[in-house]
Amino acid sequence: MNYRKQQLNSLIRNELANIIQREIEFPAGVLATLTKVEVGNDLEAATVFISVFPSNGKDEVLDILKSRRGEIQNLLYKRVNRIMLPPIKFEYDPGAEKSGAIEKISIEG
Repeated sequence: MNYRKQQLNSLIRNELANIIQREIEFPAGVLATLTKVEVGNDLEAATVFISVFPSNGKDEVLDILKSRRGEIQNLLYKRVNRIMLPPIKFEYDPGAEKSGAIEKISIEG
């Protein structure tokens, strides 16, 4: 990964984490965490990965984020103030769920 892309991933991740924390309200008892951002090689899109606890709230969290994507993107443009900023899309990151299952297996085993 080249330095420019890595720097853009980090910049978007940090700013989006702040925006989501301050501007988006999720259902009670549901914790959503931005885990990583991956900007495509062509800089056409940035995929934002979200983990959700408990995982049964993932559909609702993704629906909220996707419905407010335009607003979130606009806030990101204002904060970053860059000419070339790719549009964002949200995806569920099952990584935390998988690591929890592995940990459970290792404890039980």
